[in-house]
Amino acid sequence: MSNGTLIAEAGGAGERLRLAGRPRLGEALIRGALIACGWFVLGTTIAMLGFLARTGIQGLSEVGFTTLFASDTWKPEAGSFGALALIVGTFASALGAVALGAAPAVLAAVWLTEFATEPVRRAYRRILEVASAVPSVVYGWLALVYLVPVFERLAHAIRGEDAPVTGEGLAAAAFLLAVMIAPTVLLLSLDALSRVPRPLRDASAALGASPWQTAFSVSVPYGWRGLLVATFFGFARAAGETMAVQMVIGGARRLPRDFFFSPTTTISAQIVMDMQEARPGTPENNVLYSMALVLLVVSVLVVLVTRMLARQQTR
Repeated sequence: MSNGTLIAEAGGAGERLRLAGRPRLGEALIRGALIACGWFVLGTTIAMLGFLARTGIQGLSEVGFTTLFASDTWKPEAGSFGALALIVGTFASALGAVALGAAPAVLAAVWLTEFATEPVRRAYRRILEVASAVPSVVYGWLALVYLVPVFERLAHAIRGEDAPVTGEGLAAAAFLLAVMIAPTVLLLSLDALSRVPRPLRDASAALGASPWQTAFSVSVPYGWRGLLVATFFGFARAAGETMAVQMVIGGARRLPRDFFFSPTTTISAQIVMDMQEARPGTPENNVLYSMALVLLVVSVLVVLVTRMLARQQTR
């Protein structure tokens, strides 16, 4: 092969490399579209959070911190914006859901991880994935038709036949939310326990520990941060649930006369009920944004705590 041929081939290869390194039009368009999508999502999120913060703080300044968080009279049509009943209803129902739903879900995850067979574990997980995808309005409708009458009979059995109690209230809302958050908490707990190294379980068994001792002395202590993260996510979902809770809690804008078996309301349910009557720019509208801001702050705190725990677990 002559030197001229080698030089020509080398020049052709260099030209091909130069053309290959040059960005093609299609690739440039795709890259630009991806960047635009990224900035669009970030921009809309920041704009939404900024609008919510500005309007919520404006509503808080118009009504007053003490009036909003210490008064229990919520009558926007009369200029009364005491949100204590809304806040109590939100946190009471969410904490009740955690107690009734998260704890059994975590224990069920321990059973599935440590004691159940692989086919049972796989089938159980598939069922829970389907349950976690069921729309909340379906849960609410079923609870309104079947759960509320049961709680009404239970309330009269406990308080007496003539007691002014109903099946709607915090008890029904907490039980419903417990059923709704249990699949999510259990799936997250399974993921946390699956990260426990197998050698730790084997070492525990080699030392003579029983499966129960291994489960609660090795696996649970190792994955406790992940289990706590799952519980926090369950609480956040319960606190922000709207439609299902609105259908069973009664919608009464006051503190419950009977804590468990009388109608009350939550922040998210009341926002849905009042938003159609609130005109933009009015105190009624701004205070609703203040309540939404409260839910956002709670969610942000939950996310920060879970990220901190997850970071500690990876160390």
